[in-house]
Amino acid sequence: MNYRFFLAIVGGLFLISPGMGQVMVSPSPEGGVLANPYGIIEGNPSPSLGYVSPGSLYPAASLPPSIMLYAEETNYSDLSPTEKSTELYLSRFPSGKRTGMFQKINFNTLWAPDNGSRGLGMTELDMSAMFALPMPTPDSPLLLTPKFATTFFDSNGWNETFYTTGLGMRWIRPVVKDKFTLDLGFSVYYSGDFHVRAGNALRFPAHVAGVWQFNPRTKIVLGVVYSDRKDAYNWFPMAGLIWTPNEDVSVELLVPRLRVAQRIRWFGSAAGDEPSDWLYTALEFGSGSWGYDPIDGRIEYRDLRLLLGYERRTRFGLTLGLEVGYMFDRDVNVDKFGGWHPSDSVFLRVRSSF
Repeated sequence: MNYRFFLAIVGGLFLISPGMGQVMVSPSPEGGVLANPYGIIEGNPSPSLGYVSPGSLYPAASLPPSIMLYAEETNYSDLSPTEKSTELYLSRFPSGKRTGMFQKINFNTLWAPDNGSRGLGMTELDMSAMFALPMPTPDSPLLLTPKFATTFFDSNGWNETFYTTGLGMRWIRPVVKDKFTLDLGFSVYYSGDFHVRAGNALRFPAHVAGVWQFNPRTKIVLGVVYSDRKDAYNWFPMAGLIWTPNEDVSVELLVPRLRVAQRIRWFGSAAGDEPSDWLYTALEFGSGSWGYDPIDGRIEYRDLRLLLGYERRTRFGLTLGLEVGYMFDRDVNVDKFGGWHPSDSVFLRVRSSF
């Protein structure tokens, strides 16, 4: 486990560089300024929204599909039906820089130690990219997200490696100008040990949601997620609201993830124009489902995670984040053999995107 932990930390920090400077900005179609309009789901002035604050610490495309519930791959804080640019419907892209097909790349790691006889150690390496196609116009983009993730489990002499690879597809469609946006998602994943039969490893998660712009600082989200699991979490509600009272605060009261973010520092003469530091706390639902050859079936995992995180957004769209948290209510269910409950654990997660 030690070498895996070392790889996780080194891999997550390899993007760090000393050049932390100004974030690029671009003019909006209405003539205002869109300073880095992406956040988890972030924040800057936009003509129609006032300030959209960077509570955006969980890029939609960066979340590990093998650990995080599929619902968490959907990001709404900067989803606005009023702005007329593909960029405004995508999360965490360098503003004004990538108006073409390629949008961003992510590399994230997670590590939880094996603590005792009932412990379950976890190490995950996750890589993804995002591409955008007009469908049929830039105002209504189709997002394509190829992903690859490796998850190592270590418990009492049981060591196993699972892989998740596939393509996520998401279509964003403004329905009522300034008021309502439709979000549809469908993905195809191979999630298993590369030995199990394909039928036990293929997964087809999907979601449908609507985002209502209640007022310039409040969005209401309502939808449902199909996670393609075999337990009680096969279908999952997606509901709640995002409130950004000012450019320094973001409150996301969403199921299955709650988060509050506060900007603690920025480096410039105008809010959002320069690199900034954020602190946030969150409660998440984590999950995974993998085909497993020895049982000719699936292993499914879930937990709850309470965490504290720090994010630095830097020049040229580079974002770096570090999270420390606590996993509890952990459950592992094995086809034909039943389940067990690993002991609680701390965890460390490193996020990077460009």
